[in-house]
Amino acid sequence: MVKVGPDQLPFDFFKWSRNDQIAWIKEFWDSMTKQDFMQALDYLDPEEDSVPDCLEVDDEEYTILAETPAWKAFMAEGAQKLIAEEG
Repeated sequence: MVKVGPDQLPFDFFKWSRNDQIAWIKEFWDSMTKQDFMQALDYLDPEEDSVPDCLEVDDEEYTILAETPAWKAFMAEGAQKLIAEEG
């Protein structure tokens, strides 16, 4: 989980159009470093928060051995499109 502090959001973010919110979120996401992602992973509590979503073979087809419904939904066509939430 990547967390954004209220002080990191632009002024009146929740009053922006959805397209402008999504553009800002994409820019924020794209600017994240490897260290940012590692901190997000470090935030997880393995006993409460983290469940492996997919186990796959590192072959040419990336054969999936097991997956959660969340992973299947994430990989569904169109599922990775950002949709801004109302604040």
